[in-house]
Amino acid sequence: MDLLTRRYTVIFPFNSDGTQVLLGLKKRGMGVGLWNGFGGKPELGETIDKCARRELKEECGLEARSMQHVGVLLMKSTTSGQVEVFVYTAKDIVGDVIESDEMKPKWFKVADLTYKDTYKEAREWWPTMLQGNKFVARFEFVDAAITSKEIKHVDAKQLALLRSSAIGP
Repeated sequence: MDLLTRRYTVIFPFNSDGTQVLLGLKKRGMGVGLWNGFGGKPELGETIDKCARRELKEECGLEARSMQHVGVLLMKSTTSGQVEVFVYTAKDIVGDVIESDEMKPKWFKVADLTYKDTYKEAREWWPTMLQGNKFVARFEFVDAAITSKEIKHVDAKQLALLRSSAIGP
């Protein structure tokens, strides 16, 4: 990773049996009008794990008692440069779902997800995540068009190596 790469997190809370996922409709900023997990960028000195937990609490009121690092998105764009997104899931969650000024949360049945109103690349990697696989996904964009993609299944050790150096700016 070079110094110009921006890092983000995204976390997907599931109900206890994994049949429903909580998504948030983005109300402002990047991705407005799209459904996604909850996340953002780490604060100065904050680990990626702590960022994921904080963003979940801020954006929908839930706390992840435990979470699983399941993927990394490596994206390169002609318009926005390089981005790394660390993807988490959580089934052990507590708290009451709230709407924040940034996100409007809604539970969806996993079996009924249509991927309507999601990021283009999410339509490619969400199925891998929803099947319980760990992955690294690479996407290249020219403007908003995906020009190349690769999704590789990896193990927990490979993900841990990518995450170990990920601390906020």
